[in-house]
This record gives sequence, structure tokens and C-alpha cells, in this order.
Amino acid sequence: MDWKRGAYPEFEIEDVVVVLFLLKTPKGRKQISEELNLGEGTVRTLLKKLSSIGLVESQQKGHSLSEKGAEVVKEISRLFSEPLEATPLDGFVTYALVVKNPPEFKSIELRDEAIRFFARGAMILVVQDNEIIFPEDRRPLKETLPKLSEDLKKLPIENGDLVIVTWADTKADALKSLIHVALTLKGELLPEEIKKLVE
Repeated sequence: MDWKRGAYPEFEIEDVVVVLFLLKTPKGRKQISEELNLGEGTVRTLLKKLSSIGLVESQQKGHSLSEKGAEVVKEISRLFSEPLEATPLDGFVTYALVVKNPPEFKSIELRDEAIRFFARGAMILVVQDNEIIFPEDRRPLKETLPKLSEDLKKLPIENGDLVIVTWADTKADALKSLIHVALTLKGELLPEEIKKLVE
């Protein structure tokens, strides 16, 4: 049995953020449960908590963001972008996002954070002169991974941004490890009501 699917309604801040992004389009509880590899009881608890602070509405067709929820997602998007599914790397599910105004960071530490959070691998890139490059040697990504480089152009990138790419066995692990790295950099700037959900 998958250890993550216990009867305990446990979720982490990463789950909360991923659910908020997912609910930009209405989704049913079962769908959220499958996409995030969380038990349905956990998803029920998480949705109930989001609903109690007015961020999520439930209708017949599923759960979606309320107006307030959409505002909160906009606020989060000023810190980092919504995850974008990219071309699989090494056959693994791959996602990427942009971190705006990143603080000082060490690529190796951020990669370790992603792997600690079940990613198979991670890439930390920066945007310079409108090019996505490897910070260590300033090599443009398009020279080694042209397809990924093309995908990442769909992200709202600007000079000075940090681009994080993670890949994992499942969509849930790829997404959560990606959000985890973004939160390592920007977590304390999340809206207070979101942080309170997991205290």
C-alpha cells in the first residue's frame, strides 16, 4: 500500500499551494486526490479548510476558486508562477516554474531540496539577457536541451528570474517538489491565511 494514502488527514503547505493552482479550473475531489496522490479524506479536509477561509467554493461540477481564492492565487503568482508541464526529461514527468526576484541561493542546495521532496532530479536556471542559462557556467539551456528551452518560453520570464525544473516518477511528486523549492525561497512571503492552514 502506498504510505501516502493513510487514513490520516495530513497535508503539507505544498499540497495547499498546488490545490489552489489546480482549482483555477473546477475539479472533483477524486481528481484532486489522484493528481496529488493524497487520500480522499485528506483532500476533503484540505478543501474544507480552504472553504472555511473563503478561498474555495463547491458546486455540483466540483470545487473551484472563489473570488477571494483567485486573489490569493494572484498574490502567490507574484512570488512564483503557476507550474507548467514540460516535455518529459529522461522519461519522467517534468514541471517548471519561475521565481520572481529570487533571494541569494545555491543551486546545489535547491536541487537537494527537490530530491528530498521525491524529485528524481532538478535544474536551477536563471534568466539573463532574455536567455535561460545555467548559473554555474552561463551556458544557454537551448544548447543542451532545445525542446525544454522552447517549453520554458511559455513561462512569464523576465531578466533576473530564477527558473526551476523538476522531474519525478509521478505528476504529484514533480509538482510538489517544484513548489517545495519555490517555497524554500519564498515561503515566508505567502499570504498569512495560507500559512495558518498547516500550523
